[in-house]
Amino acid sequence: MFFLVPTGTDAPIYHPPVVTAVLMGANVVMHVLQYLVPGFTEMLILNYGEIVPYRWLTAAYLHADPGHLIGNLMFLFIFGIIVEGKIGWWRFALIYNIIAIVASALITAVTYFLADGGGLGASCAIFGIMGMCFLWAPENTIHFKFFGIIFYRFYNSSFDVTVQNLGFFFIAMNLAIAAFTGFRISSEVAHLLGLLPGLLIGWAMIKARRVNCEGYDLFSIMSGKKGEVVLTIEEEAEQDRLKEERKEQRQEELAQGIKMISQYVDAGHYEVAFNRFSALAVSRPQLKLPETLLVKMINGAEQADDKEEPKQVRFRLKLMRYYLDNYTKLSSQIELKLIKHMLKNDQPRHALKMLDAIDQNRLPDRLKALIHKYSTFARQQIADGVMEVRMDEP
Repeated sequence: MFFLVPTGTDAPIYHPPVVTAVLMGANVVMHVLQYLVPGFTEMLILNYGEIVPYRWLTAAYLHADPGHLIGNLMFLFIFGIIVEGKIGWWRFALIYNIIAIVASALITAVTYFLADGGGLGASCAIFGIMGMCFLWAPENTIHFKFFGIIFYRFYNSSFDVTVQNLGFFFIAMNLAIAAFTGFRISSEVAHLLGLLPGLLIGWAMIKARRVNCEGYDLFSIMSGKKGEVVLTIEEEAEQDRLKEERKEQRQEELAQGIKMISQYVDAGHYEVAFNRFSALAVSRPQLKLPETLLVKMINGAEQADDKEEPKQVRFRLKLMRYYLDNYTKLSSQIELKLIKHMLKNDQPRHALKMLDAIDQNRLPDRLKALIHKYSTFARQQIADGVMEVRMDEP
């Protein structure tokens, strides 16, 4: 005499097996009631040849004897934790009972005109859950504990078997027995009828992206896409929600940052404002300082004290160059401001190069006259031998 007891699995468990435990407990309670309440079994068993829908469910919670109960509980435990571990408690509870009802309905349909007697036990529903494991986690292993007495010697060991191999074994064994008996109604045929809705539900949930098997389901393995994760619809929606939430958060942070920069500009702290903007733009490469704020900073910086200090000059030039790199509306005026600073700080050659590049065709006469004035002054500086100084360098 020996015993095989499944003790665990290496399948990823993302949800605690709450319903698995509840179902095991419910089966135990129902079995106790079968002994304590006269007529309890007869009231809830599935009778062949009768259509009593509530018995399609209740019969799945009844068992013939303690051995029948214990055997079913062991496999409900191991297959239940795999399936519930992937889809959570309420989906597992719903699917388990749907499989039980559908299997009983199929048995009723098959036996309505052909057989007498009745059926009971959780094994049809468990076979359905096994079918889902077969599709969802074929390469994961189930750990078994083996102990017993063989030829008067006690053996105690353990071994692992893949879900795929275990499923093949049970399916092949039940098919062989059913075929040998001519597929007459029997436990084996009932098991196979329970397997069918489990396989269909498992397949449908993969195709509808209602379960995440991390790319290790049977279909991914067979199609050469093993390990390629496909998010479920719920996971994708959650990712989109989090992405939108982060986007809104970043927009709020940006709005607060721009508001603070505007306050610094209003207070005349132009360099602090620009440094704040630079820090804000580190994680936002496409971010541009608002044009109105930038023009205000340029005009304000021109009127600040210590106009000719190198640091102040460099900062003004930096603001103007930033404008020219990002905006065009006031580009002519800003270019002339920049050229004016260059001429004041001994950069005639660079200023003249910029002046020659300006397209004067659409400029008003006032700006054309200013360009002529600056060009004349630049040439005069060059003729006087002014040494070029790049004040815009840090």
